[in-house]
Amino acid sequence: MLSPLLVVKFDRSGSEQDLEAYLKARAAYLRREQPHIVLFDARQVHMLSARVRQRYTEWLREHEVALRQWTLGTAYVIESPTVRMMMSVVRHFASMANPFIVTATLPPAAGWAADRLSEAGLVQSAARIRAHYAVPSS
Repeated sequence: MLSPLLVVKFDRSGSEQDLEAYLKARAAYLRREQPHIVLFDARQVHMLSARVRQRYTEWLREHEVALRQWTLGTAYVIESPTVRMMMSVVRHFASMANPFIVTATLPPAAGWAADRLSEAGLVQSAARIRAHYAVPSS
């Protein structure tokens, strides 16, 4: 089994190119038809364009069935309060029902991701994430 953790990192601009690269990777994970979790690191992003928000919302809607079936959750690491609010709005309009967390730092996001994997029976993967991100067991 390939890693059930998809780590995505956006640069400061949160550009359309960043988004398209993420959507391509995300689609590949969905095609695997295996449970997985996403660690979405957007700590450097301070603003997302309306175009990026719209494209992401559309993509979430288009892939809703597969996302519900295969996504164990998404951990968003976002420092900017504005971007946090935007992400909440995007998820609301896309009617996302998967578990998620929004944190300002990486350790709580990684710990949450490891907990979701452990709950899904992917204990070894959870242990690897905890070790990689130096997160204690909960």
